[in-house]
Amino acid sequence: MRSDALRVAPTPASTDGLGRLLADLPADWQGEVIGPGIDGWHARTEKGRAASLRLAGLPLRLRTELAWMAHWQFKDGIGVSVSDFNQAATALAWAITSGREQPASMATLDKDTFMRLYRTSFESRRGRLPSQESADRFGRVLFGYPQMALIARLNDRPWWALDNWHPRCDPRIPIREREPRRSEGCSPGKAEIPWVREAIKWFAGTMLESGTKTWSTITSRSMLFLLMFDRWLATTAEPANLTRDPAKAGALASSFRRWLSDPANRPRTSGQSVSQRAVNDGLRTVSELMAFIVDNRDECRTVLGPSPWDDLTEIQPAVWRKQITSSRGTGPLVNDENYVDDHTLAQITTGLPTLGQSNPQAMRMLLLQILTGRRASEVCMCDFDCLSPATGKAVEAAEGEQVARFRYAQSKIDQAPDTILVDAEVVAVIEEQQQWVLDRFPGTQPRYLFPQQHANAHGTKHMSAPNYGRILREFSEQVDITDSKGRPVRLSKTHRFRHTRITRLAELGLPVHVLQRYAGHANPTMSMHYVARREEHSEQAFLATRKFKADGTAVTFSREDHDGMQLFNRADRFLPHGYCLLPPLQTCDKGNACLTCSVFVTDSSHLDTLQRQLDESEALIERQTSAFQARHGRPMPDDNVWLLQRTAERDALTKLLTAMQDNPGRPCQGAGSPTSGPTPITIDTIRHRQERP
Repeated sequence: MRSDALRVAPTPASTDGLGRLLADLPADWQGEVIGPGIDGWHARTEKGRAASLRLAGLPLRLRTELAWMAHWQFKDGIGVSVSDFNQAATALAWAITSGREQPASMATLDKDTFMRLYRTSFESRRGRLPSQESADRFGRVLFGYPQMALIARLNDRPWWALDNWHPRCDPRIPIREREPRRSEGCSPGKAEIPWVREAIKWFAGTMLESGTKTWSTITSRSMLFLLMFDRWLATTAEPANLTRDPAKAGALASSFRRWLSDPANRPRTSGQSVSQRAVNDGLRTVSELMAFIVDNRDECRTVLGPSPWDDLTEIQPAVWRKQITSSRGTGPLVNDENYVDDHTLAQITTGLPTLGQSNPQAMRMLLLQILTGRRASEVCMCDFDCLSPATGKAVEAAEGEQVARFRYAQSKIDQAPDTILVDAEVVAVIEEQQQWVLDRFPGTQPRYLFPQQHANAHGTKHMSAPNYGRILREFSEQVDITDSKGRPVRLSKTHRFRHTRITRLAELGLPVHVLQRYAGHANPTMSMHYVARREEHSEQAFLATRKFKADGTAVTFSREDHDGMQLFNRADRFLPHGYCLLPPLQTCDKGNACLTCSVFVTDSSHLDTLQRQLDESEALIERQTSAFQARHGRPMPDDNVWLLQRTAERDALTKLLTAMQDNPGRPCQGAGSPTSGPTPITIDTIRHRQERP
């Protein structure tokens, strides 16, 4: 074989694939010349400058495959580079006429080998080498998505048997309707050890087909850890020892744990320490792979053939699972690392016009995330027609304000709700974006609210989350956004806006089940995980508990006391003019004599009610004493039972009002927003602990 002969990739082409490709191609796309007669040809080929696709001089199979790849690009919305396809056809035809070895199929053609052929044919015809830019373009056009799609179409084996997986190129891959990682792929073929590589494909493919794992889970975590497992195993002296001796399973698992914990082996961490959760996830994924092979031992021999997996026993996966350590523990008292404070939001708002000039879509996506707390994927895949009128009790509760129902792309929990109520500000952002899309894609029926701006002639692709994150990362570097402590803020970490929105709703006093519904979580525990424990809000809530007893003296609560009041949040302890601190297990025998009760407290939020009650009490005393005087001809005695009670209530009200007017506290209105500035008071945070038994 000559040194410049074409080498081929190991993936074989289907024997009957030619008929399959011809069945996919319309009549206009078959033959040696394909061109302007096709509807939309000029609009989707090199910005209207393209001539015909010329495939003369090629065998039927190569001609059909090149035409199929160009047709796939055409349907996918990518502009077809006719000149590049023509030059590829010319290079292949030159190899045939010059007596050089030609590939059997474009699906088995190796990129590096073809580039050598292309340079040789170019030099023989023009007397010079092609530019590097031309070579790079060939790599993108022929050996990217089009070739991957061709390989998948010609493949007769299960889809998971291929080395590269991508839903865009292989429709056989099972993915959810709203799959946030639809535009991303993974490459199990990167595994170095053959018997490990085939096991990874079989395991991950079966988990995906059975619904045990989703495409997002496979691509974001499982495949990452499985490939890392292969890298670690390749560094050992004898990889087959993994399955041979069960007694060494513990030592091997410990070795993998140490290797996984080393930041040097995880380039994505950039030298940062590896979290305990990540290490546990890696061990768990490998143990799942081993358990899967043990549970399907007979099928393993059929699918993978003879391999070291035949020696695997139930002991190895059990031992590897034991390496998973418990990461229990309470979080810090203050946890606001994912909270975007007002200082940061002010900078973001100031810089939004700059972002809008370069990328108006990203600006509106960022606004929606800030205003609604949706995930980035839920905004990226949002439908174009995502607004509907709010009806029923929602309209009544809005009290005349404009509200609408926003349907977002719920992408994580299939059973969770996918709509929330939004105000006029959110509606304005969405309507502005809808008009922008209609202007950019005239004559089409847009599917997504935020379409991909390039390689999307049909307008059927949404903006990808990685591309959105890249835009925000560049924007945050330009405007140099920092938080109130001077720390840089990377806007590409958009999930912090979700934390912030849920935290602010929680601080407004929304019940947990309402937070869960708004966030679209499966359980309230996850919703509370999103609520930042901010020191500022803790102190505000602490100061807001300043109360007054019936004798006008102030009641001081510690933070633990305040939390306890929230835990015993009983409706029967809320009075029209204050609160009852009677323990929940005790009953009240005083009737309505709260003003003279030692466990009655109130605050300045009830000032108007108490003042009105004082006025009514004084009027009642004056009216009844005057009636007594007129009836009996003498004043009502001071020891009269009724007068004693009313006088005590009047005196208690007078003391309460005097105390609250002389020492105003920090009342809370409605959902709990403080309406006045902080009041300097002395708070003893030690005494209540010392007096406890």
